[in-house]
Amino acid sequence: MAQDDGELIRLALEQLPDGVVVADAHDRVVALNAQARLIRGARSDASVAFPLLFAGSVTEDVEEGLGALRTGTATEFSVVEGDPSTGRVYEHRCVPVRTQSGTYAGTAVTSHDVTDRQLQDARHEARVSGLQQQVVALQDALQERFVDGMIMLVDALEARDRYTCGHSSRVAFMAGKVARKVLSHAADAVEIQLAARLHDIGKVAVPDRLLDKPSSLTPEEVMLMDTHPLVGESILRPIVQLRNVAIIIRNHHERWDGAGYPDGLSGEHIPIGSRILALADTFDAMTSQRPYRNSLSVAEARDEIAGHLGTQFDPAIGQTFLDMIGAGEILSEDQLRGEAG
Repeated sequence: MAQDDGELIRLALEQLPDGVVVADAHDRVVALNAQARLIRGARSDASVAFPLLFAGSVTEDVEEGLGALRTGTATEFSVVEGDPSTGRVYEHRCVPVRTQSGTYAGTAVTSHDVTDRQLQDARHEARVSGLQQQVVALQDALQERFVDGMIMLVDALEARDRYTCGHSSRVAFMAGKVARKVLSHAADAVEIQLAARLHDIGKVAVPDRLLDKPSSLTPEEVMLMDTHPLVGESILRPIVQLRNVAIIIRNHHERWDGAGYPDGLSGEHIPIGSRILALADTFDAMTSQRPYRNSLSVAEARDEIAGHLGTQFDPAIGQTFLDMIGAGEILSEDQLRGEAG
């Protein structure tokens, strides 16, 4: 009966669809079924089990895995390899064989053909990648439409007042120029320029009577006006790709000395985009006519900013800003004509 059982086991191993190799504690092959011989080809009669994998070499990972099986620090490990001669891919799973007392006696390796599974995985990954690309394209299109809508809203807000018309466009032009001068990453400069274009979007929540008021604002009205950076941030923050833009807008009224709002940030704790935007915003506001005051000349505005470097403005970026104004690099055509006049 025992002999019949042994023959049944031998037949079962020979007919298994997976390759099976059993090696003793000295890595000598003691059993090798038909599928294992087929996988290993001419190497099937080798007297040494390892390298058991058909690639013909024992990698460092395999050595470490076998060592872990021998010492008992691992119960199994697996390796996936392709056979360049057939194009098939196999997953080799190695497990230790131990005596009843727990002594390491050898290693059993099964080799399963995973070619079809890998092809299916590759097709699935290709489909997922394609869908991800479509989602990204849709997100980009939606973001572009959203930004276009916000720009139209800013322009509509400014169009209500002839004194602020074109303000955001001029500020964006200056901020973009300065950002490209002081930053090494073009993408950061693009974000700063977009933030400058949208920096007053939060004024959509400010009553018209304040935006159009021909005289200075009361302290209560100033507090209400000062909420516009927070409102602007809240409008843009839900769009993941505009998070940095939203932060720049939130902090564009902070001061280098920490006396700004809304967070009282100081020095380099203020985002660099916000520091650049503050310079461009202030300069354009000073050189633009307002109902409650006359505009300053370019020279006067430069002197005013120069007098507040290190207090209101970043001293290093502020000096670069002033130098670029002096060189005529960031002035609009109207400002250049005004300076010449």
